[in-house]
Amino acid sequence: MAFEWGRYPEMVKSEEVADMSHLQAAIKAEQVSLLFKAMASSSIATTINASILTLMLWDVIRHDYLIAWLAVLLFITLGRLLHSHYFQRDQAKVQNSQRWEISFLAGTTLAALSWGCASLLLFADQSVVHQVFLAFVVGGMCAGAITSLSPQKLPILIYLSLSLLPLSLRFVMEATPMAYAMGFMLFLFWIILVISSLRIHHQITQNISLRLESQHQKDELEKSEGRFRELFENNKCVELVIDPDTGAIIAANRAAELFYGYSQDQLMSMSISAINSLSSEEIAVEMQHAKSEGRSHFIFKHRLASGEVKDVEVYSGPLHWNGEQVLYSIIHDITARIKAEDQLRKLSQAIEQAGESIIITDREGIIEYVNPAFSIITGHTAEEVMGESPRLLKSGRQSSEFYDELWQTILSGEVWKRSLIERRKDGSLYPASMSIAPIFNEAHEITHFVGIQQDMSDHEELENKFRQAQKMEAIGTLVGGIAHDFNNMLGGMTGNLYLAKKRMVDFPDVVHRLEVVESLSYRASDMIKQLLMFARKGVLEMRPFGLTSFIKEVSKINEVSIPENISFKTRFCLEELVVNGDATQLHQALINLLNNARDAVASVAEPQVSLSLDEFEADAEFSHLHPSMSGTRFARLTVSDNGCGISKEQQEHIFEPFYTSKEVGTGTGLGLAMVYGAIESHGGIVEVESTPGEGSSFYIYLPLLEEKQSVISPEDCDAIISGQGETILVVDDNADIRMSTKEVLESIGYNVLEASDGLEAVEIFSTSHRVISCVLMDVVMPRLGGVKAVERMCGIDPDVKVIFTTGYDKEDALKGEMPSSDYLILSKPCHIEMLSRVIREQLDA
Repeated sequence: MAFEWGRYPEMVKSEEVADMSHLQAAIKAEQVSLLFKAMASSSIATTINASILTLMLWDVIRHDYLIAWLAVLLFITLGRLLHSHYFQRDQAKVQNSQRWEISFLAGTTLAALSWGCASLLLFADQSVVHQVFLAFVVGGMCAGAITSLSPQKLPILIYLSLSLLPLSLRFVMEATPMAYAMGFMLFLFWIILVISSLRIHHQITQNISLRLESQHQKDELEKSEGRFRELFENNKCVELVIDPDTGAIIAANRAAELFYGYSQDQLMSMSISAINSLSSEEIAVEMQHAKSEGRSHFIFKHRLASGEVKDVEVYSGPLHWNGEQVLYSIIHDITARIKAEDQLRKLSQAIEQAGESIIITDREGIIEYVNPAFSIITGHTAEEVMGESPRLLKSGRQSSEFYDELWQTILSGEVWKRSLIERRKDGSLYPASMSIAPIFNEAHEITHFVGIQQDMSDHEELENKFRQAQKMEAIGTLVGGIAHDFNNMLGGMTGNLYLAKKRMVDFPDVVHRLEVVESLSYRASDMIKQLLMFARKGVLEMRPFGLTSFIKEVSKINEVSIPENISFKTRFCLEELVVNGDATQLHQALINLLNNARDAVASVAEPQVSLSLDEFEADAEFSHLHPSMSGTRFARLTVSDNGCGISKEQQEHIFEPFYTSKEVGTGTGLGLAMVYGAIESHGGIVEVESTPGEGSSFYIYLPLLEEKQSVISPEDCDAIISGQGETILVVDDNADIRMSTKEVLESIGYNVLEASDGLEAVEIFSTSHRVISCVLMDVVMPRLGGVKAVERMCGIDPDVKVIFTTGYDKEDALKGEMPSSDYLILSKPCHIEMLSRVIREQLDA
């Protein structure tokens, strides 16, 4: 029959009622037993008092009345004595108490009626003394009956009423003052006896109840102790009884012997500190907590007889044991559970703290769990996606066949791995690498699926940067390969142009044309340098300088290149922003941005270009978007225009070399690529914001230094410094460069010797080193290169002064032949003014 929880209170109540009925029956049985036990003494008292009363009334009452009354009373008394004897033999069983109670009540009623008849048959009408003696005897019998009949209310009330009230009424019937007084006194005596009997009855009943309850509790306690002992000994759980004051083990069951490996006697002679890995002081504190604070649950480490340590879970509580309060402990071995929980905790923490998005669905694809990384990557909180389908991440970039393949794979029990495009909560798309695996139950049935997704945005950005780096490397290789010959040709051109200008000084128009060609030559050289810089093959001259002052000067210089119909606005911060950089490269980057802005507004009705510089404090979003940037303080240079703008598709390619959106012949595609390379080489970044038809804004962020101000070095003097007749050895394998260099140097006051390679240079130096003041040495030459040649010259004259020249990329092509840092290296083509100054500095050093 199933248990009916709703009826539990009624069942408890029924059990309580049954217990109460049983107790009432037991009390009534005790009451009946007390009544029968007192019957012998009351019968003796009745016989004696009845006999004395008969003798005292023998002379005033008819003898036949006396004899008849006495005979009836003694007969009733004898019957009650026999009744009591049979009751004792029957042992007053509880189930027979009601029968004995009724029979006792009948005998008591008959005895009371006998004494009540005495007031009628034995009342002496003529003798007041005998009347008073009768009242004394009947009253004495009633007073004596209180102790023997009070265990129950009804017998004492019947006895008192039937014995005493008829006599009181008989006195009243005499109608004399004395009789009235006697009748009233007897009635008052009856009231007092009734009250006393009721009080005695209450006390007797209470005493019986307390004794029975005490006995019942004692019996139940003995049963409980018996059951506890049986449970304690036979329980499969480890159980210990411990003295909370000393820690001594008072009792231990069989399971404790098997678990700890000690015998019963050994355990009983031990303290809990011999088992617990805690110190005695720590154990005392724990037991005090269990005793005073009611703590009942503990996790300990217990040491076995073998020395092995087990993790145990202890449930402990106070218990009365042989009259003393002890601690009763149930102990469970949880070593395996602790290991499993530790593994589960590690697994849970690994999933919660994983950088990849982890999602668990049921077999139908309904989401049941997502880790925090899922919310970080997708923008959806766990509460939002619970009970939903992963379809909320679909971007629409994958076909239905793509997802059909996914489901076919995972439903067949295999792992599915692919790359896809997903959609965040804000609608933005991101590339992801996805792996979905089925989860099987014990029956090898698929119950769930677990998906691990990695946001590939950073990886894709790294790939883009890698491809960009490959492009740069290709360009650098190309430029590095042609730089030498190109620079040699430009070097020859600039030298001859200088000589031609000197000879055509009387023809200013020709000089102007030659200057234009010379300017174009140096611009061609600058283009090579830009390409090398973009490919990170150029040499940056990094030094701290004040960017604010520098940009102000640059803006003034470049303002003249912006047509008057374009509104050019500038805004610079008041504080000097100090950066570490190459001023020439930053100048070139700014020129390229301003030129692009000027071209972008060419077809705008009200063209506007603005240039601003301010300090920028990086926030969390900026740091997240640019994790490679260190520090938080940056100089922000902004070039904006209201021109044609740049589309999203074009923005992805504008920093690529040779990419241009301009018409053929109006752009090389190197301007923004050079800007990108130059700023990255400075540890900065370039950002663009643009809307087609509304304009563009380019933002350059450069890390700030702590210095608050720095002075920009003044431009080097453009004047040519003449020689004083010193001899210069010019070494170059290019005859044109040798010739033009010789003529230039001779034109400014030097004597020149020539050598076509290193071997020839060493031979000339060995014979003429005393007159040679300086050697202008090419680095790369056939037969013997410049570095090796100088080493041999130093063997001849350790104090030889050398200036190296090269048309190669110094950082790449000359890695194996670079001179030491003690020597100065000039790149071809070199300005005549710079060459004259460097030679003079070397000679004067």
